[in-house]
Amino acid sequence: MTDKSRTHGPRPLDAKDKRTHTVSVRLNAAELERLDALRAPRKLQRGAYMRAAFLESLPPFVPELNQNAWLELSKSAANLNQIAKVLNHGKTVSMGFILDAVNKFRCNLIKAEKK
Repeated sequence: MTDKSRTHGPRPLDAKDKRTHTVSVRLNAAELERLDALRAPRKLQRGAYMRAAFLESLPPFVPELNQNAWLELSKSAANLNQIAKVLNHGKTVSMGFILDAVNKFRCNLIKAEKK
């Protein structure tokens, strides 16, 4: 029999962490346009953006150009991490394979610097 008390989705917040107060603000068209322009790159809803801005916890914005470089670098870094994991477990990896992975990572770093 399954546990009926288990719900899907995020766990409920503690009473002290629940957001029970509402603050409304009126904006003119230009202010709303500016708010939307600021929040759009971070893909946040208006209220979430305003809360994060007030709490000084906005997620960093990575320009589109850097996102592509970030993806390439993260793939190379993941490959290097897998090699390190194999080596830490006492297994052997050919030096050519390691050098190739390090060289690809280096090339991606150089490409990211030039952008």
